[in-house]
Amino acid sequence: MKDSSTGEGPRVTLNRENFDRLRRANGIGSDAEMARILGVSPVTLWRVAEGKNIPSNQFIARVLTTFPHTQFGTLFNVGPVAVAA
Repeated sequence: MKDSSTGEGPRVTLNRENFDRLRRANGIGSDAEMARILGVSPVTLWRVAEGKNIPSNQFIARVLTTFPHTQFGTLFNVGPVAVAA
């Protein structure tokens, strides 16, 4: 649902802390290695991890396919609709 005053809907972001914890627990030593495994560029991973880009459906699917025993809500946050002041 979009907020009619801002045109923005809920925002999905990567939970960086849980993502890094999962990466390390699986013996993946760096973001560059993680990007290679996911099939994305290191810049894409960095931008999503830093909240500069919203993760695409394809990015989300790649992460969840790479870590099939991890739930969406563990790795991603869904923020509320922005409300204009």
